[in-house]
Amino acid sequence: MRLVRYQSGSRTGIGALTGEEGRERVLATPWESFERLFALTDPLAAVEAVDLADAPEVIVSRRLAPVVDRPQVIGVGGNYAEHTDESSAVLDVHEPIFFPFLQSAVIGPDDDIVIPAGDTQTDYEVEFSVVIGRTAKRLTEDNAMEHVFGYTIVNDVSAREVVVRERMQMMLCKSVDTFVPVGPCVVTRDDIPNPYEVEIATYLNGAVRQHAKTAEMTTRIPALLAFLTRTITLRPGDIVTTGTPGGVGFFRTPQEFMAPGDTITAEAVGVGRLTNRVVRGW
Repeated sequence: MRLVRYQSGSRTGIGALTGEEGRERVLATPWESFERLFALTDPLAAVEAVDLADAPEVIVSRRLAPVVDRPQVIGVGGNYAEHTDESSAVLDVHEPIFFPFLQSAVIGPDDDIVIPAGDTQTDYEVEFSVVIGRTAKRLTEDNAMEHVFGYTIVNDVSAREVVVRERMQMMLCKSVDTFVPVGPCVVTRDDIPNPYEVEIATYLNGAVRQHAKTAEMTTRIPALLAFLTRTITLRPGDIVTTGTPGGVGFFRTPQEFMAPGDTITAEAVGVGRLTNRVVRGW
């Protein structure tokens, strides 16, 4: 099932997204929020048990980021060989690289990405991402997928000039306000039985800038989660990205960054398209 978080007038809720792109409908579910859903003993089983046959359609005024309140989003770096190769001059990866995003940076589909200053080198990174459904601590590669609720998309928007100035300054590069679009929905694990057959892409003003298959991940999801949860506890609703492929603007010749007036779309086939407009913030 594809789950969206929506606003309908003054009310918010979780809806089931049905139909084909361009003809989609949002149907009501029993949950007001992802917090309510993830508080259940087995949220995935609860979703599978929902009968949408008589569910009323919701008139959506705005789609919101499909996240819990105060979401914890964790990024992964250097997990596609093409991106590792293009960034080898500045990134020497020997194990999975993790970094947190601030919750204040998270926005939803159709929200604006606000470039904070005229000299900001605003880049894009499409990331197929995992949504955790059960508390996860010291997972093994054998049981890690049992803790995955589903999948979404994160566009890891980055202020490249920050790490050019100071390589260790990851938070100010990755967690600028509005720089973590998430969405457009969460797709439950059963709807994507093989997460390594997913095509992902980025489109800048409609032109392809990144394109890959998730099969190209260097470290696959069970190994990422097992490595991360050796020392970090993941909670239901947490999101872990899986890295980005090659083609980011910083490593193009010539370099190409987003600018006010642009539209950026991050796509994962089976999840959907996450589109945001880029605006000036100065």
